[in-house]
Amino acid sequence: MQNNVLKVSENFRKMAFRSICSILLFILTYIILIALGIGVVFLCGLAAYGVLMIYPSFITGMIALGFVGMGFLIFFFLIKFIFSGSKKVDRSHLVEITKAQQPALFNLISEIVTEVNTDFPKKVYISADVNASVFYDSNFWSMFFPVRKNLQIGLGLMNAISATELKAILAHEFGHFSQRSMKVGSYVHHVNKVIYNMLYENEGYNSILGGWSNISAYFALFAKGSVLVIQGIQYVLTKVYTVLNLNYMALSREMEFHADAVAASVAGSQPLVNSLLRLGFADQSLNIVFNYYDGKIQHAQKPLNLYPQHSFLLNRMAALEELPIQDDLPILSVDSYKKFNRTKLVLDDQWSSHPSTEQRVEKLKALNEPIKSTYSGIAIDLLVNKENLQEQITDRVFLHVNYEVAPATVGLKEFIDDHKKDEEDNSYPTIFKSYYDDRDPYSDYTEDDFESPVLDQLLIFDELINKETLGDINSLNTAKADRDTLEHIHNGVIQIETFDYDGRKYDAIDAHQLVTFLEEEIARYTDILNKKDCDLFRYFLNKAIAQDKLNGFKTHSLTFQSSSKNIQVQRDVYANLAEATIFMQNTTPFDEIIQNMVQVKKMEKPFKEQIKFLLEGTLYEGHIDDEIRAIFEEYLSKDWKYFGNDLYFNQEVDVLYKAMFNFSVVVFKSHFKLKKSLLEFQASMLDNSKSLSEVDI
Repeated sequence: MQNNVLKVSENFRKMAFRSICSILLFILTYIILIALGIGVVFLCGLAAYGVLMIYPSFITGMIALGFVGMGFLIFFFLIKFIFSGSKKVDRSHLVEITKAQQPALFNLISEIVTEVNTDFPKKVYISADVNASVFYDSNFWSMFFPVRKNLQIGLGLMNAISATELKAILAHEFGHFSQRSMKVGSYVHHVNKVIYNMLYENEGYNSILGGWSNISAYFALFAKGSVLVIQGIQYVLTKVYTVLNLNYMALSREMEFHADAVAASVAGSQPLVNSLLRLGFADQSLNIVFNYYDGKIQHAQKPLNLYPQHSFLLNRMAALEELPIQDDLPILSVDSYKKFNRTKLVLDDQWSSHPSTEQRVEKLKALNEPIKSTYSGIAIDLLVNKENLQEQITDRVFLHVNYEVAPATVGLKEFIDDHKKDEEDNSYPTIFKSYYDDRDPYSDYTEDDFESPVLDQLLIFDELINKETLGDINSLNTAKADRDTLEHIHNGVIQIETFDYDGRKYDAIDAHQLVTFLEEEIARYTDILNKKDCDLFRYFLNKAIAQDKLNGFKTHSLTFQSSSKNIQVQRDVYANLAEATIFMQNTTPFDEIIQNMVQVKKMEKPFKEQIKFLLEGTLYEGHIDDEIRAIFEEYLSKDWKYFGNDLYFNQEVDVLYKAMFNFSVVVFKSHFKLKKSLLEFQASMLDNSKSLSEVDI
């Protein structure tokens, strides 16, 4: 490995120096607090002695004991972290592997250890997720003596990267071993444990304090005095905690850049770039698999092996996104990554321990280290008997799930069939790509538009929905998401100093200016796409006339139009009631609850009217089964109170929430079905056009 790669940047040194200064600040602050604590104990003892000497009696004796107890409680608060036991870490989800079991993987690790010039991990574990990490058993002595680290590698990660990319990722993790600043991290970790214990882990201490104050009213008075002093100590510690962590988070980000440089030197820049851009994609696909099996718990079904299903879904999602495939893995560019994440913003988050993926990719590309690995294939293929290990990890994932009966296993074919059916049932015709995923078809028409249509033979479908159009939709969605984030920055909800937007750095004060710019962009893209919607309507109107399907197109269009008008009202009614009832999910003073209930009852009136509309309307019949109908009818049967005599009526609140949930389900499903029906009718006209064209040829 090149020695210059291990050289840390000037910014790295600066952040390390700041972190060390923060630790010294805590030590100095703590010494002062301990000295003051001892002083308080001495003064309390002196006060107790003085009271007894002036007038010895039962009352002065109790006051003297109160002073002594107060001094002891304050001093004990400052040292109580010494007596707190370390929490046992649950590692039941991990499977330890050895070199004898997995020689190829261990050989790769040995190569990295040699090239990075660090120690081989104490133990190597396999986990289920899309991740790799280094961890060690932390205790007081680990601040002063070397501790061998453990390595954890996720099968979800190995399933979604190449062997070369795995080498790059593990080299990144081992790159941290070479950093002396990790020792700073150990100090910060233990300082944080001390401060956290004093700020938040006070259940046992509060029990002691409460027990002492309950002995006598005299002691209760001194207990309050102890609490006031302790609150002052906690205030000081909170300020130190903020400074310490802000500086360490900045150092952590520099440590990530440095570890990336080490990885690039070992495996090359591009393998790490490829894996960084793909990890979010891989993680989302694995979460979809997990969510699928969450829904299977009630049916007592579980997988034998998660990972072939994960691979299928990863490639399925890549195909839908039209991502290029290289060595059986999807390749994401920076642009496709941004599209996937729907943002042009890179927040310089001072509380984040990691820089953004875009920032890391930019620095890796600047290093431009050539690929140096001879490994080929997907990382999971390095494992011996990989199916057995995958099944073992899969079993660990579902180990604590309670099934009513012994669960049946779901194989790859059944999973694929289920997913494709779900995809078919819950998606629109593929001919429209993703155009209608987040927007509705044009519906600003009247019956006259079908009776006296304006024909336009120049409209071409491939010119209406193409990559440029989909890019406009993505730009619109990205602009909306970034505008909302920038408004949070402008309003102080997100507190940062600087951020990047579209490759350019800005100060937080510039957020409002960018919001104005994005509002203009949103209006521009909205106008472009609204015109496209109208052109698509006219295109299919022409098709319907040409294919003698005007009546069918008219029926589908007017039915969908009716649903569109209804759903706008229904969404507003639901949103207003949801906002009015949000206080029920939080601890709220009684007088505020009573005031808020006035607003709830006001918002309930239009909501109940809409439920009646659902029950009476023919559009919703197929989505209201007997169970949902019973829930709606129970809700409509009474004027529920929800609260009285300083208590919530939980059964009544449950009736309300069930009605709200099922209302949203019925409204969404009915609108989706009508929208899909219209789009399928339009797609059938495209298929028919293709068939006619083929006949003509």
